[in-house]
Amino acid sequence: MISESMEHPLSLRKRLLVKVHLWICMWCQWYMEHLKTIRETLRTQSSAPPETNFAPPLSTDAKERMKQRLSNLS
Repeated sequence: MISESMEHPLSLRKRLLVKVHLWICMWCQWYMEHLKTIRETLRTQSSAPPETNFAPPLSTDAKERMKQRLSNLS
């Protein structure tokens, strides 16, 4: 029900059941905190621009050496 409550609003009865259960169950409290952390992290990551260029660009000289070596393989 915790994950369900994050997807859409629960009925009053279900909300009360979850709250009462969370008062007594530390494992579900832990689970709920982890779900919240995961959701916040995903929201932060999805709004950040993607890193697409991980390596520095090759110099013109390096590109030419690669072309030469590849043409020698043929």
